[in-house]
Amino acid sequence: MFTLVYGFLAIVTWSAFFYKLKDLARDWRNKELRLLCLAIATFAAPFVFASPAIYVRVDALLGIPNIATLIIYTSVAICNVSFLALLVSWATAQSAVRLWHRILVGYAGATIIAMALLFSLGRVDDAEHPIDFDVHYADTPYITEFLLVYKLLFTIGMVGLIRLCWRYAKAVNKPWMRRGLRFVTVGAAFGLGYSLPKLVSLVWERLGSSPLDYVNSVVAPMSASVSAFLFAVGFTMPAWGVGWDRARTWVMDYRSYQRLHPLWSVIAREFPDLVLYPPASRLARWAARDVTFLLGRQIIEIRDGQLALRPYYHPDVADTARQLGEARNLTGDRLKAVVEAAQIAAALKARASGTGTPGRETVTPHDPAEGDLREEGAWLALVADAFHRSPIVRAALSQPDALVDTP
Repeated sequence: MFTLVYGFLAIVTWSAFFYKLKDLARDWRNKELRLLCLAIATFAAPFVFASPAIYVRVDALLGIPNIATLIIYTSVAICNVSFLALLVSWATAQSAVRLWHRILVGYAGATIIAMALLFSLGRVDDAEHPIDFDVHYADTPYITEFLLVYKLLFTIGMVGLIRLCWRYAKAVNKPWMRRGLRFVTVGAAFGLGYSLPKLVSLVWERLGSSPLDYVNSVVAPMSASVSAFLFAVGFTMPAWGVGWDRARTWVMDYRSYQRLHPLWSVIAREFPDLVLYPPASRLARWAARDVTFLLGRQIIEIRDGQLALRPYYHPDVADTARQLGEARNLTGDRLKAVVEAAQIAAALKARASGTGTPGRETVTPHDPAEGDLREEGAWLALVADAFHRSPIVRAALSQPDALVDTP
């Protein structure tokens, strides 16, 4: 189970690292990006070394039993300090950033040196313990102190992350950064779920036998795994979140572009002088890339076509379509879209047949978007759907001069 979980988290966290590494390669002098990449890399590394199969191979390669534990804990210590230093850079006055960075680096350096010294003095050579190192050696001289020093740094780091992330998330005005910081806050809470039981158990072992062996061996590592996943997501969210928004916007625009095409193509044939680009082939339309621009042109040209058709609009058509729609329980924008589509279809028919009387009456097209091009596209997509598919539009055209009684 641990091999699968750690393997999955290694893939997730290293993917996050390489994702941010691309940004760092473009802006190597950016100190915050360097801190972020260091933090993610040192959080990703433990999930490689902690996998039991790799853990024992690292020990065999270096010839020191359980040395992978020291590597893992040193990596996590560097990670904690890197994350904290990054948040200090974001949330602290610039005049105090350098001092806080020196304090953090000094504390981390002292902790790592103490951990290396205590580990070398302890006896951990009886067997490999990739899963239960903390429990097995909890009462071993020097290793107890080794674990206490490490867990204390980890706990302080998680408390610092919760405090700084929560405070900075309230101040930041970028939605994806705010969400990312909240993810990190939750991740740090899960991090405390890893370190606090182990810290309590170590102190308990000094007084007697701790009852938290199962928590230390199973619950705490899984809590650390959840913490790592949330950290990887949270600290990279400001970058990939923007990309997600772009992709979602493109998909929405592409869908609107295709939905508007039936209505736009009719307008384009009727008023070719209004159209910047003539209708494309089916293949070219489905393979279109610059859909945001093309969608904008569709919206503008449909609206221009509606203005040209206004003299042919007739209130009787609107009344007929509205009554037919209400009879089918249509309400809100769906009903208004059907009415608008029926007006367009009737106006096109009247203009083409020459039976209409331009200037006889004018009806203003419905416009709920108030100048917002994206909202206008969403509204016209409803109109285009009704124009292309609604049986109510066809029914309204068959009796434009008669009002239909609702049941």
